[in-house]
Amino acid sequence: MPPEPRPPAVKRRALYIFLVVSVLFGLGQFHRYSGGVVMLPLANDLGIAVESLGIAAAALFFASALVQVPTGMALDRFGPRIIIPSITILGVVGSFMLASATDLNEVLISRILIGVGYSAIMMSSYVLFAKWFPPTKFATMASWLLAASSIGGVMSSGPLAYIIEHYGWRAPFVVIAVITLMMLLIGIYIIRDVPPGYQYDRATPGTMGQSVRGYGEVLLHPKFFNLLAMGFVAYGPAVAVLGMWGGPYLESTYGLDGFERGQILLLMTIVVPIGALFFGPLDRYFSSRKKIVITAVLTELVAFSILGLVDHLPLWAVTCLFVYIAFVQQYYVVLAAHCRNSFPDHLVGRANSTLNLISITGVGFMQSLFGWILSAYGANGYELSFLFVAGLLVAALIIYAGSLENSIGQQS
Repeated sequence: MPPEPRPPAVKRRALYIFLVVSVLFGLGQFHRYSGGVVMLPLANDLGIAVESLGIAAAALFFASALVQVPTGMALDRFGPRIIIPSITILGVVGSFMLASATDLNEVLISRILIGVGYSAIMMSSYVLFAKWFPPTKFATMASWLLAASSIGGVMSSGPLAYIIEHYGWRAPFVVIAVITLMMLLIGIYIIRDVPPGYQYDRATPGTMGQSVRGYGEVLLHPKFFNLLAMGFVAYGPAVAVLGMWGGPYLESTYGLDGFERGQILLLMTIVVPIGALFFGPLDRYFSSRKKIVITAVLTELVAFSILGLVDHLPLWAVTCLFVYIAFVQQYYVVLAAHCRNSFPDHLVGRANSTLNLISITGVGFMQSLFGWILSAYGANGYELSFLFVAGLLVAALIIYAGSLENSIGQQS
């Protein structure tokens, strides 16, 4: 753990590290959220059927989920300074490939590379925060990370729609690739795995075999499954709307054009940092992380139920519900703090990467789910999809209610 009070040089380095990982995470957020804006013009340009959009958008998330476990082991074994540039360079390659794609297969391959490439940023950030900042500030730093990186989400909505309308959909991905490459070079210079004088835990893995055995500790942790159940719905509902199906839904149901859809999606991205900054400090003021998460998810459940059950909602009501879903989904920072403080430092990478794996898998599943239901039920598929998401939230709430409240790092 970093000592308190921390020397000024350590605080400065910690700030620089925070800025670097925030920009990199923001660039990843651009890719994650851009599907709702870019997929329709991309499909029209390349002649891709709308039914294929779900798997094209979800490919990024499934690819990212598949590498979370080995990434978590590598982070605990080798540290973020090595892992971030080694993996994120694939995102640069994927961005350039997407900018030059000519068919669905190339889009899928590029989205897979992007998913893998940006998969290590959040977990690397959490590992760095655990070692460069006091434990009591972990949730706050996680919320600041989401808030600072939200510029990527903002750029992927209205501004991206404007750029596509005037310059086409390919140019933005070339720019993102170049910026990512520049930030990786800066990160190699700035990032250090631990502050001076950091005392390593004796259980820190010295070999990959020890890292694998450490996963056994994580998976056998009491009630960890309950956390994972909530993790499955922690990002999927909001990202399915913001990152893919919100745009087509608004076009199909309300006849909005690309710019109009982009404006509503922009409102959603604007409230993401507000939600992160709102939820981040809450666990320092309330005694129960579980109650914070459960309360947030209950209100999200109401929002999706209204979208699925109420016919002919006015556009302003749909906009308010979409915006609220994007806001309340940021309870994930409290869930991540619940997970982080349930494990010692040497297991943080593996524990949070497992939670992230499940969360990303949930995103890919829900994005694909909308596509499957739309293929089967046509225009009514959106309402059925909203109700299915509501059902998943109910199941997650029931399971998560049985999770442990107390933690190793600090009492909740």
